[in-house]
Amino acid sequence: MNRLGLLGGMSWQSTATYYRRLNESVQSRVGGQASAPATIHSVEFGEIEQLQQSGDWPAQGRILAEAAAGLERSGVGAVALATNTLHLVSDQITAALSVPFIDLIDVVAAAVGGYDRVGLLATGYTMTSDLYPKRLAPNGTDVLVPDAAGRAAVHEIIYRELVHGVATEPSREIYRGVMADLVERGAQAIVLACTEIGLLVGGDDATVPVLDTTELHCAVLTDYLVTGALS
Repeated sequence: MNRLGLLGGMSWQSTATYYRRLNESVQSRVGGQASAPATIHSVEFGEIEQLQQSGDWPAQGRILAEAAAGLERSGVGAVALATNTLHLVSDQITAALSVPFIDLIDVVAAAVGGYDRVGLLATGYTMTSDLYPKRLAPNGTDVLVPDAAGRAAVHEIIYRELVHGVATEPSREIYRGVMADLVERGAQAIVLACTEIGLLVGGDDATVPVLDTTELHCAVLTDYLVTGALS
């Protein structure tokens, strides 16, 4: 199989989800005692989160670019980032690499190409950026985000609860309400664009298809691990 470099730690809950799903997928595909050959660089999320709050995205990009270069030196054949939000600095990461970067946003863009309009749940940083609208627009997909109150609630629950592995019924109800509002505004599907959100809600919590970006990404990463395919 092919060794994958995984940039993680943003949060460690996200990385643990990726690691588990990749191993489960490889085991299912290959059988026997097979597991995912992955090298993980887990950053210190406390440092990253402080830089997010201060708006210093170039500094986050430098941290991840250095980590990605280290993964390449270790012998991995491709690198992926186990988080949505930090794809805001993916240009800095790819500039540090000569091996392929398996971009999560590209994977999601391909998966939602059949929808005219999708709702997006993510961190506040992602929801207020052009990351998804810009990358999904070429496929003809518009992106809806919650209103200001909904964005604040979604973001707060991610950082107050989900990054600590906490999922509560009141928070689930808040997310269900936000998703219902997006559907009422015309969303044909809901994109869970933050790995930790899958700890709280899933396909049974909305009246339209729910697309978990982690599941989509891990399916493509499994193809790379098992076959070397990059798309």
